Amino acid sequence: MGEQLASFEARLEQGRRQFFEGGQSPAGLVSPPVIRSWERSLAYGLQTGDARVMNPVSREQTQAVTERNHRLVACALPEMERLRTMMARGHWGIVCTDPDGRVVKSLCGTGTSFDGLNQIFQVGRSILEADIGTNGLGCALIERQPIVIRAAEHFLDEIRPFACASVPLFDPAGQLAGILDATRYCDGSPITVLEPLAIAARAIENRMLDDLGGSLRLCFHTRPELLATPLAGVMVFDDAGQLLGANQAARQLLHLVPERDSSPGFSQLFDCPAETFNQALSGRITQGTLWNDDGLGFEARFEARDRSTLMARIGNAVRTLRNTDDSRPATSPLGAGMDGPAGRALHIARRAFERDIPVLINGETGTGKEVLARRLHDESDRAAGPFVAINCSSLPAGLIESEFFGYEDGAFTGGRRGGAPGKFELARGGTLFLDEIGDMPLELQGRLLRVLQERNFTRLGGARPIRFDARIITATHRSLEERVAEGLFREDLYYRIKGVKVCLPALRDRDDRAALITSMLAREAGTATAAPRLSADATHILMHYPWPGNIRQLGHVLRLALTLAEDDTEIRPEHLPEELLERETFQAPQTTTRPDVRNMCLRELELEAVRAAMTRSGGNVSAAARSLKVARATLYRKLKQFGMLS
Repeated sequence: MGEQLASFEARLEQGRRQFFEGGQSPAGLVSPPVIRSWERSLAYGLQTGDARVMNPVSREQTQAVTERNHRLVACALPEMERLRTMMARGHWGIVCTDPDGRVVKSLCGTGTSFDGLNQIFQVGRSILEADIGTNGLGCALIERQPIVIRAAEHFLDEIRPFACASVPLFDPAGQLAGILDATRYCDGSPITVLEPLAIAARAIENRMLDDLGGSLRLCFHTRPELLATPLAGVMVFDDAGQLLGANQAARQLLHLVPERDSSPGFSQLFDCPAETFNQALSGRITQGTLWNDDGLGFEARFEARDRSTLMARIGNAVRTLRNTDDSRPATSPLGAGMDGPAGRALHIARRAFERDIPVLINGETGTGKEVLARRLHDESDRAAGPFVAINCSSLPAGLIESEFFGYEDGAFTGGRRGGAPGKFELARGGTLFLDEIGDMPLELQGRLLRVLQERNFTRLGGARPIRFDARIITATHRSLEERVAEGLFREDLYYRIKGVKVCLPALRDRDDRAALITSMLAREAGTATAAPRLSADATHILMHYPWPGNIRQLGHVLRLALTLAEDDTEIRPEHLPEELLERETFQAPQTTTRPDVRNMCLRELELEAVRAAMTRSGGNVSAAARSLKVARATLYRKLKQFGMLS
């Protein structure tokens, strides 16, 4: 074989002659997966000239496949539609099959470029190698890995005009769930669509995970910038810490084998204190670092998920935004018992967001605006995409535009070599949350309006238009109507972002404060020990305090009270911060073992708690952090802040 073959086509034709005419293995001319598939096709008794692909599929077969795979289609369809839009200029047809090799959904265009594809990919069609020989979908089912089949690599002459790229789909148990494929007429050009197909496949797998429910959702990766992408590992656990399901990324990161590691526990998967899972389950911690047995560290994000109520990341025990039959009292930070106008507004917001109508959230600082925004994202068909949040009031004026839209190489001195994407670009396929939009500079408001109208933008220093593909949620503590009247906010932008407006009540205006305080106290205490109860005096203080920081401030106060109460069974006024006690006329009881907290500022209270914890643990930071029920990184930060750590 001394001749140098100039092209893929020439090598392939020589390989076919060796295999089909000479009975030889064309190693070096044809890829090993294709050779194995050719061998299987011959073993099935197929001939290259057989006509097996264009015959119609019966209505009964189509109906049976459709009924059997409605959940797979529901999970796959949003990503298939996104792929079709992204790859429209390449005349690709997007196809999904079930694990039995039957087409369950196809999205092909119209016209001559798609005539053959529409005929081949009828719902119910079998693409198994036993039926139609070597093809991308059938080969990927056998090989269980991404594969590209072009032109004469197909076994049957009937489908040689096509090129296809196929990626396996795996269910939460790690079993093959089907194939995601892109097929078009072969024009001789290289196939470069495997990466977007693989990302879409991971997003579909994450949607399958969401169907499990579960009590805790863990998102992790060695690279923190990938946590909000479909490339992150995702696992779902029950309330006992047993694994209910995982995506392929998680299984690859932890080297899990489905047949061997069917249902490991959280503590078997990660080298961390047992209390970590309980803290995550109760919502005490929402992010941190986890290690496996090999000492590999992962950045992790936790989401407590209680389907009978609004999930613990938004708060415990509230009537869900979905139409639940649960009649128990609702006690979520977003609004206990939101059955009236507020409840209807939240329901409308979720339905509007699903239809790509912008949502504007209004409420004081600390009322849970970002929590609600994340909830809308997580319950939408964009859940597998990124959630990108920007605080419009905290960005330096000179950097806002580059932060929003990114910049090209050389756009300004000190920029990253090669440029960098902005938040609008990073939110592609997901949700962009613009917090405190009422404080956005006027000059940037015009740029934002153009992006929302034209659905594209350019990087700073660039000329290439970039398509904007994200849903918009905005939030502010200000009255935008007043800002418009004062000339500080564009009226046209206001009506562009105000598709649906939701107003979150201040904590002092809520009728469910008592139930909410009880719920949040239990959540902050975790499940390891029984939560201390509130004394009558402490309850009176909490109920009558005006809460300028709203729910966020309440969480901090309860967390500090639990820390200072230590092993007590009751939280009393002396366990509360100074600013709450200043509003009361009664004298807090004195003890010989505790300082007079009324004469201490919040910083001193924290310092006292940290000192006591470090003394009890003999200087062990990890043990002290566990006793304080804070992350180790948080305690290190406090130790440095108080000068207790060099």
